[in-house]
Amino acid sequence: MTPIPVLTTHALIAIGYAIPLLFAPADFLWLYGAEPDLDALHLARLLGAALVGVSAVTWLAREAPEGPALDAICFGLALGSGLATLISLGHQLLAPTAGLLGWSTILICAGLSGAYGMLWLGRAARRATPPPVTAG
Repeated sequence: MTPIPVLTTHALIAIGYAIPLLFAPADFLWLYGAEPDLDALHLARLLGAALVGVSAVTWLAREAPEGPALDAICFGLALGSGLATLISLGHQLLAPTAGLLGWSTILICAGLSGAYGMLWLGRAARRATPPPVTAG
């Protein structure tokens, strides 16, 4: 597995969540069954802003060479996505107001966590693979 498809997918997912959280947080949170007050809307916008940053980092990291920086990105995103999975799962089991959308969030977070975990664990094998030979 190479990092590029995972980072690209994550960048697109993050910006897809960031835009409605920044510009229409009440409507977006309503899809999850929430009726947010002003403080919750503020926190939703802060999350949207953070997701813009995640989207930028993951998009730009696609060009990163193999090494400690890419390892740190993969480890950090595996950890963050894993925690998001656990938090979302706990909420879905205790207060399942989000319905299928809540379960889809769990699947997205778990998938990203697993993919980044595999990238981080497979870093030595990727570096040991010789580059492809080109004719010429």
